[in-house]
Amino acid sequence: MESTNLIPSPAKDFGWHDPGYIHTAVMTGLQPSSTFYYQYGSDQVGWSDKIEFRTPPAGGSDEVKFLVYGDMGKAPLDASAEHYIQPGSLSVVQGMIEELKNKSVDSIFHIGDISYATGFLVEWEFFLHLITPLASKVSYMTAIGNHERDYPGSRSFYPGPDSGGECGVPYETYFPMPTEAKDKPWYSMEQGSVHFTVFSTEHDWTRNSEQYNWMKKDMASVDRSKTPWLIFMGHRPMYTSCIGLGNTDDKFRKEVEPFLLDNKVDLVFFGHVHNYERTCSVYNSKCLAMPSKDENGTDTYDNSNYKAPVHAVVGMAGFSLDKFSLITAGWSLTRISEFGFVRVHATKDELMVEFVKSNTTQVQDRFRMIKKQL
Repeated sequence: MESTNLIPSPAKDFGWHDPGYIHTAVMTGLQPSSTFYYQYGSDQVGWSDKIEFRTPPAGGSDEVKFLVYGDMGKAPLDASAEHYIQPGSLSVVQGMIEELKNKSVDSIFHIGDISYATGFLVEWEFFLHLITPLASKVSYMTAIGNHERDYPGSRSFYPGPDSGGECGVPYETYFPMPTEAKDKPWYSMEQGSVHFTVFSTEHDWTRNSEQYNWMKKDMASVDRSKTPWLIFMGHRPMYTSCIGLGNTDDKFRKEVEPFLLDNKVDLVFFGHVHNYERTCSVYNSKCLAMPSKDENGTDTYDNSNYKAPVHAVVGMAGFSLDKFSLITAGWSLTRISEFGFVRVHATKDELMVEFVKSNTTQVQDRFRMIKKQL
C-alpha cells in the first residue's frame, strides 16, 4: 500500500479495513471439461453448501465458450452508501448468472477495473460477494487495470492515483493468476481452440521491457494447429471513438500494435472506456479488411486470408456509461452504449462473438470469424 505527502491514500491513510485471514486452497487432480463438487469451512465454524464447479476444456480441444468484459465494479442491493458505485454491475451479474444456469459458460475473463474499491478495502468484500455466484462455479480469470495498480511512486507505468494506493496488492491477493511473479501480472493460457495472451497495460510495455520480451516469447510459442485462434486481452484500448484524457495512448498503440499484426492476432479485447465498440480488421488506424455478410446477415471476418486484428472495447459491464463522439473514424463499425457482457463460442473453424445487453439478454451485436484449417 502506498501514500504520498501530496496525495493521501485511502488504502493506507483513511480507507484501511483489516480483511482478517484470507484462506487459499488449491484443488488438485481436476480434469478438464468436468464437473466437480466442493465445500469450504470447518467443523468449528460450519460448512458451506455443496458447490458445483465446471472446469474449462483443455487447450487443443475442439471448442470453448467464455464471457468477457471489463470495468464492472459493484453496487449495493439496498439504499446503502458506497464511495464509488457502478450502476450497471447488478444487471450484468444477473445476466451472466442466467448464462451459467444454461451450462453454456466454460470460463469468464474480467479485463481490468475489477472492484473499484480504490483503497476502501471493505468494498473488495462487497465485490467478491457479488461475483460469488459466478466465480465459485467456473474459472474467473482477470487482467489488471488502472484502478487496481496505478499510484505515484509505485512503479506503475502510468503515474495517476487511480488505485487509491492499493498498488495491485489486494488485486493479486484475491485473484492469484498464473503469473511468473508478484507485480508481473501478465500470463497466457490455452482453453479449447484459443490461446489467450493476457497483458498488463499498467506495467512497462515498451520495446525490450520485461513484459514486451515475454510477449514475444509467448506468441512465438503458439501452435496454431492446436489453438488456431490467438486472442489478446488487456485493459487500456488502442482504439476508441470516445474522446477523453487517458482513454488511449498513441505510444502504446505504436509500440505494441505491430507485434499483434506480425503474430497474426485474431481478436483483441480491451476495457477502460465504458461502452462497447467493434472495429474492422484495423492497423495503424486504417481498415485493411472489412467483414462480409453471411446468409444470416452476420458480419463475418475471413481470417483464412489474414489482414489485421479486430478490436473490441468491452468496458460496459458496470461503470457509468461513456457517450460516443459525434465524429467517428472509418475503422469503427459498431458503437453501443449499454450495459452488458460479451459471450464467445470458439471452435477450430469459427469464433462467434455476441454482445448481450444485460437487462434484456438480447443480442445487440454479433460477428463471426472463420478460418480454414490446413
